[in-house]
Amino acid sequence: MPSDVENLTHEMLRRVHAKLDDMQAEMRLRFTGVETGIAAIKHHLSAFHALDATHADEIADLRRRLERLERRLELVDGD
Repeated sequence: MPSDVENLTHEMLRRVHAKLDDMQAEMRLRFTGVETGIAAIKHHLSAFHALDATHADEIADLRRRLERLERRLELVDGD
């Protein structure tokens, strides 16, 4: 009789262990997906930051050109 209980306990532990292995494998896949998604978001953010810096430079350049035109056309006070 004790061997039956022992075998049953052993079998239950094996099943629990197998389910835990399955859960661990699924969690690894999910975490990999999350990590991939985060990496993609970081990539897009860095591209947006680079584009934003480019736009800021272009706006500053246009502002300087406009100010120069206004001075040449005497559209602003001499400050």
